[in-house]
Amino acid sequence: MAAPSSWYGNYYRARRVPSLPRRCVVPDGIELSVDYARVDDQSTCRAFIRDSAEQGRGNVGEDEYEGTFASRLEFVLGAGQIFAARDVRSQQVKAFVVVSPSLYARAVDCCLTSLYVFLERQFQADAVVYQHLMRLAVEFSQALCLGYTNALIQVSSSEPELLRLLRQDGFLRVGTIERCVKVAGMGLRDSVLLARCLTTASRPRRSATEINELLDKIFPENESLELYRTSVLPTADFLPTEYTFSCGVKVVCRNMRREDNEDSAVYEIWKAAAEKGQGYGVDEAPTLTFFRMAVLLDHYCVVFEEVGTGKIVGLTLIAASHYTRTSETRSGDSNLFVVDEFRDRKIGSEGSVIELALMKQLGFARSVNDALASNLQMAAIYQQPLDDSGERSWRPVGVVPHGCFVKGYGWDDQLIMMYNLGNCLEFTQLAERSLKRESGHEPGVLSKL
Repeated sequence: MAAPSSWYGNYYRARRVPSLPRRCVVPDGIELSVDYARVDDQSTCRAFIRDSAEQGRGNVGEDEYEGTFASRLEFVLGAGQIFAARDVRSQQVKAFVVVSPSLYARAVDCCLTSLYVFLERQFQADAVVYQHLMRLAVEFSQALCLGYTNALIQVSSSEPELLRLLRQDGFLRVGTIERCVKVAGMGLRDSVLLARCLTTASRPRRSATEINELLDKIFPENESLELYRTSVLPTADFLPTEYTFSCGVKVVCRNMRREDNEDSAVYEIWKAAAEKGQGYGVDEAPTLTFFRMAVLLDHYCVVFEEVGTGKIVGLTLIAASHYTRTSETRSGDSNLFVVDEFRDRKIGSEGSVIELALMKQLGFARSVNDALASNLQMAAIYQQPLDDSGERSWRPVGVVPHGCFVKGYGWDDQLIMMYNLGNCLEFTQLAERSLKRESGHEPGVLSKL
């Protein structure tokens, strides 16, 4: 998400953990007092994160919060409840604990929390200290009364002792994403996704009024519109280009036109899918303002416009995958939509190939995406071979429990899938093949409008 970090705190910090400070004794007999961080502690927290990344210890990737991923740290610290752990004797800060709405959840009315521990250098290599503070993070997330039912964390495979201790404390491995985190001095390592149930009670939905109040606090209308209008949206410089689907529908694949207020039409397509429970959650992007700020600011939006009629056949939204912890693997994800009028023509399955080809040409090396467990159409697409080998190309790598609320279904799991784009055609090559198929002969120059 691209909004200023302070906006998130307007809502997510509204409720506080009672009965603080808490005392915690860590190895070597050091007693820590854990309480809400002070305003001037945030620079220290950022320094701990940078140092941990540079040292390759403490479960922080070398570029996990740098470059294109810098906004993730802004969200974590802006939306999260931040606690500082101070040495009782010296009053020096030794660690930070953060309880934040999860970046992996596909819901504004979020029941997932992501938990973080950031350590001073003295403790970065001590998995037991991390374990003690993570226990407090779990307690705090249960006490916040924000409706969290599950906690998620990602742990680098370079931290085997930490993984063992967290498993002892009830965290379950729900996925492993290959070469997902870059560790200083070690290179690319796998990242293990761990989940822990926080409560067995069912999670009731917040009312529409409560959700609207939440959104008004996170994304104030006037400020959001001004930021959106003055921001440069991602666009593909190799578009527009013609493409002919196997069913005969001929389209122009092009960038969304913000100047024509096409973002409203794109949002209505998203909203229609969500209202029908077709692969998207009811409050995944509940308002146009939220859609602009949380989706369009950092996604390529490619529209499939029918030649001759100007109708939108479908579209795809492409961005860096939020499941990866490094930009080095160039992992992306995407969201595909087909308008009802053009359904049942196998445009969806062919559209999934198009968006992978688009991702390849945009510079991504693999797709690390998810689909809802209730989305049987997408599950069928994941089972199909995407090359001439006849073997299934998508590989399941994990699951996010209860990450999205789907109309007519309820809380749904997100199935994380991976596809390597190495053998995938770039989009201009794929489009040229489609034109050759349409004409029945070798085309001349690819039609680029």
